[in-house]
Amino acid sequence: MGIYVRADADDWQYHWPVHTHEGLEIYYFIRGNANYIIGENIYDLSPGDMLLFRGSTIHRVNPSKEAPYLRSYVNFTESFLREQMSDEMFGKLMSLFESADGMLIQWAPEEREEMEAYFRALARENERESFGYELMLRTQLIQMLIAIYRKAKRMHEIAPALQQSPTQENVRRILQYISQHFTENFSLQELSNELHLNKYYICHCFKEVTGYTINSYIVSKRIEEAKKLLRTTDEPIAMIAEKLGFNTAVHFSRSFKKYAGTSPQMYRKQGYGP
Repeated sequence: MGIYVRADADDWQYHWPVHTHEGLEIYYFIRGNANYIIGENIYDLSPGDMLLFRGSTIHRVNPSKEAPYLRSYVNFTESFLREQMSDEMFGKLMSLFESADGMLIQWAPEEREEMEAYFRALARENERESFGYELMLRTQLIQMLIAIYRKAKRMHEIAPALQQSPTQENVRRILQYISQHFTENFSLQELSNELHLNKYYICHCFKEVTGYTINSYIVSKRIEEAKKLLRTTDEPIAMIAEKLGFNTAVHFSRSFKKYAGTSPQMYRKQGYGP
């Protein structure tokens, strides 16, 4: 229908994947110890933090096992809301998702109850599917977005940019380099030379912050890009493999199946292709 919502989700996954998806996402952190990677940015999460971003931007949450992890989120498509409002309002609300690496909204303790109530109301409507629930979901989501827009406008007018730790800043530089060169087969030593950082430090801090090794992250990013190409083009699989830096089509197919759970051919045949 164009919307998916979870409220107060506390389920745990053994593996939190690097991934992309269609539509837009509003993620709200309630409790735990986690950071969130969106594109080339790293967010150290505190209770009341909200992230807004496009699902097409590669992202991954990295929660600690040492504390219960509680969050709410809603994914939706632009077309789900488009006809419900004027062009001007639609443009303003969609501007919340313009930042390439996501936008952070921090809700004060006295504001969080209202925001959490929006997620719970959306989840109830979505679960019950009572008469008129589609309209109720759209209306409630618009109300939430208006509240977020008002908060963002106030916050970004008065709040200075958050400073990252030296480790996070270095990981951000690594992510930036990977984003620009992930289709190339560069070595760890080349990365070390380019960033003027010790290669052992690079491996340690990247794994500590993202939960991934550099190689696994690069392969995941390539696979997510491959999914887009398989969905939106009719390029031959061998050409996609070569374009994304895989040595052979066989290597690509094996990696794709390992990360996506199916072969590139089946992924395209199952209705994801152009």
